[in-house]
Amino acid sequence: MATTTLDRTTQTAVDWNAVRAQFDRLDTSIIQLGTSQFFASHPRPVREAIEKHQRELDASPALYILDHEQEYAQNARKAVARYMGMDKQDDIALTDSTTMGLGTIYTGLNIQKGQEILTSEQNYYCQQEAIKRASERTGATFREVKYYDNIHEVTIDEMVHNLIKEVRDNTRVIGTTWVHSSTGLKSPIPQIARELAKINKHRDEENKVLLVVDAVHGFGIELETFDELGCDFFITGTHKWLYGPRGTGFVAAKTSAWQHVKPVIPSFSEVMYHIIKGNQQPEHVNGHHMSPGGFHTMEHHFALPDAFEWVESIGKQNIYNRVHELNRLTKEGLASMPHVTLYTPMDDELSAGIISFRVDGMSVQDTVKRLRELKVVSTEAPYKETYARFTPGIYNTEEEIARALDAVQSLKH
Repeated sequence: MATTTLDRTTQTAVDWNAVRAQFDRLDTSIIQLGTSQFFASHPRPVREAIEKHQRELDASPALYILDHEQEYAQNARKAVARYMGMDKQDDIALTDSTTMGLGTIYTGLNIQKGQEILTSEQNYYCQQEAIKRASERTGATFREVKYYDNIHEVTIDEMVHNLIKEVRDNTRVIGTTWVHSSTGLKSPIPQIARELAKINKHRDEENKVLLVVDAVHGFGIELETFDELGCDFFITGTHKWLYGPRGTGFVAAKTSAWQHVKPVIPSFSEVMYHIIKGNQQPEHVNGHHMSPGGFHTMEHHFALPDAFEWVESIGKQNIYNRVHELNRLTKEGLASMPHVTLYTPMDDELSAGIISFRVDGMSVQDTVKRLRELKVVSTEAPYKETYARFTPGIYNTEEEIARALDAVQSLKH
């Protein structure tokens, strides 16, 4: 990986201009406040790693894959495990996206007729659809519950209480979201996991409630390790807030949790050779077995460790501080405008990365369109209740935030 001038410690001053300079193909003639939560621009070290693997693949694809595929897959697992604070890299499945991970886990769940999947009604389409399809196939049921009453008054205790009180004897899975892409609301995953652990103490292994988390909008911003979160399945893509190779992702799971799913797509890991030799599918499932096989965009998958190295060179704590600092600046500016309604909590404990708002007298579509004309990129939250969104990331500057706020101010009728 190319060397950088960035700090390798966790709570020291970072030259954010040097970080921004690594995104040397990003169009900075417009203010990019809609990219971090959508689809990453590759920083230079990630792009150079991709291009290196691409050259090798173009030169001799068969030899390069045969000689390196398993090695590079393990390197990716090691990088994920290091970043997530996990001891067992074999508990990581490699995927192409959050959506692939959600589909793989919910489709592979050993859930039975008469059992239910409990879920928040605020989850994103991809998780809700995976849950619905799993229910249709198995005869299980799913139930959506209200997570909070008012986004402007939401509390951690309210979210935990509203979810946990709905757990019934036949509840087998809770599907939730770490950071909601509609509002930027951050779920209290560790607190939910602790309350579930109390319930699970009185259940046998086959009936324990599994906690499945769509983690993509907390991953790359927040600090908690996998153990600190306490969930059973942590599902994310790496091409958003981590700015990793596009078309990469992973599922991290507890060793015990893997025993509650079956492979959906045949794996190209060592299990393939085990089965080819006439053996049965191993009874003990792990991340290797659950990694969908087939030929992916190999140069992107092979470059995944470089993305982790790059963000670690900046420092997780530094990234957390920077994203939350820019978020506070943006939220405070929006909240001060009488013609704007902010739909994202101000508290760092209750939000991360995504800032949702509406402009009085304008549709969300018109707000996004008008901001684009003013050279500010925002996005529309694709939900029943829609909002315009800003997503300040590590390549943004305070000056850009000020200009974006001026653009919103100009939308006043």
